[in-house]
Amino acid sequence: MQLFFHPDLDSDLVQLSHEESLHCVKSLRMRQGDPISITDGKGTLVQGSILVADTSACSVQVTSRSFQPTRSNHHLHIAVAPTKNPDRIEWFLEKAVEIGIDEITPLITHNSERSRINSSRLNKIAVSALKQSLHLHLPVINPETAFSEFIQQDFSAVKMICYGHYPNPLTIRRACPPAHDAVLIIGPEGDFTPEEISLADSHNFLPVTLGPSRLRTETAALVAVCAISQINELNIEN
Repeated sequence: MQLFFHPDLDSDLVQLSHEESLHCVKSLRMRQGDPISITDGKGTLVQGSILVADTSACSVQVTSRSFQPTRSNHHLHIAVAPTKNPDRIEWFLEKAVEIGIDEITPLITHNSERSRINSSRLNKIAVSALKQSLHLHLPVINPETAFSEFIQQDFSAVKMICYGHYPNPLTIRRACPPAHDAVLIIGPEGDFTPEEISLADSHNFLPVTLGPSRLRTETAALVAVCAISQINELNIEN
């Protein structure tokens, strides 16, 4: 199935954006009458057929629709410090969306290498990864948030922080049982400061480890996504 994206699927007549129309008609050579599938990234999937195969404004007649209330049995929120090279955090986002993630917060810490992100570009990458992986839920990409502000939010989830200097950290499997919502913080290349760790401790964030290797920020974040995904998939299978 080739999946397309449109943010509003309330109507039974959908006009794709210029970018989606161009991809549909020019790249994929789809024509009038061809079947097509579209998601709004909010759980809705519609099936239909192309009415007008126009590279600027391809129109689609919806014939059926379905709805998936949630992406999975858990909500996964990763807060990660933006990397100096934006390509690296973009790579993380693409892979995380393909695997499955619900929310991402760019986290501004004392040692952050970058304090601004290109949210428009990140959203485009997320949409592309959503279509590639045939998911129906586009993750929320939050604005840049200061560590001190983020840590004090009232999360109804298992709260974890990755830090390499805890004496007895937990594995993610021990810290976060299956079917539990999770918030996990990944720091910058320069790591967290002692003051930030103390603040996380005071707000009941569990110290977790991703293994003995020293990982880049984007690698650590992706390992965390994979670990939580595997915990929940294995639970479903069992």
